[in-house]
Amino acid sequence: MNLHVIGFGSLNLDEIWEVSREFLFAHDLRPGEEYVRDMGLFHTIYPDLEAEGVLRAAEPGGSAANMIAALCKMGFATGFYGATGTDAEERLALRSLGKPENVKIRTVALPAGRCLALIDSTDPDRDRALVILPNANDLAGSEEPDFDYFQQAQWVHLTSFVSQKALEAQIKLVEHFYGSMQVSFDPGALYAARGLDQLKPILRRTDLLFITREELETLTCCTAIETAVNFLFEIGVGMVIVKLGPEGMMAFAPGKSVYQAAVVPLEVRDRTGAGDVAAAGFLAGTIESVGLEASLHLAAIMASKSIEGYGRSSYPDKAFFQKALSRFKGSR
Repeated sequence: MNLHVIGFGSLNLDEIWEVSREFLFAHDLRPGEEYVRDMGLFHTIYPDLEAEGVLRAAEPGGSAANMIAALCKMGFATGFYGATGTDAEERLALRSLGKPENVKIRTVALPAGRCLALIDSTDPDRDRALVILPNANDLAGSEEPDFDYFQQAQWVHLTSFVSQKALEAQIKLVEHFYGSMQVSFDPGALYAARGLDQLKPILRRTDLLFITREELETLTCCTAIETAVNFLFEIGVGMVIVKLGPEGMMAFAPGKSVYQAAVVPLEVRDRTGAGDVAAAGFLAGTIESVGLEASLHLAAIMASKSIEGYGRSSYPDKAFFQKALSRFKGSR
């Protein structure tokens, strides 16, 4: 196989703003929540944002794209599959997702996906509300998946779309490669809200599931983490990584669980994408065969590094990853 991981998810332009808690409440937004809105909301909120907020960064984003960008920067061979508009190809920094020949992104006659990450400036944990406008991402699943392209990869990493057709394309992909491809899956709040019935075709093929505690409860209707995880094992999920934010992470394999505390960063600027970088760190450890505990520790270290800057500016590079990896697997 030529590639370690191919991502299949949304591509967004992220704008990261610091705003007051009062601003969030005035627009019926809550820190830690994710909202899907139309262009009307963006036009309505922008004058207030420019008057009251502080723009900290305008960066490429999207959960799968963040995860793949982190792995690529760490030195892994990566690719990406998705859709974007003609208005944003440069700003999306597609080169950060892998070599041009390994990135298959359809350009469509719609604006690129957008996401406003609104950080509560009074919150020491720097929690934020996410406001998403799908745009071109809705067409990511409108064509038959390129099965030959995905066959190059050791892993495929799936994240959420708003579009039902895109979810159906992801299901078709994992069913086509049943038993011959390793699948990592981060459903996010959008897919978790769809419920188990819609996600079961992917979950029964998922080797590695990344999910927050809140998403886990939404998806399974179980308040106890262990009960929810065991339910997912029964469906066919191989391993579950529960992201606990500033509290750290837990990894569950059948008959085994491991807790990893968060690694304290030098400073906290922006938590946007930290969960995606944690997923990249864990999958990197898995690819390097360092074991469950070491992979979880790597995930915490990589996520900690990422929140020291805005957007992708502080994502760990190859030298940083290799230094961390050498603690668990002799220096390279």
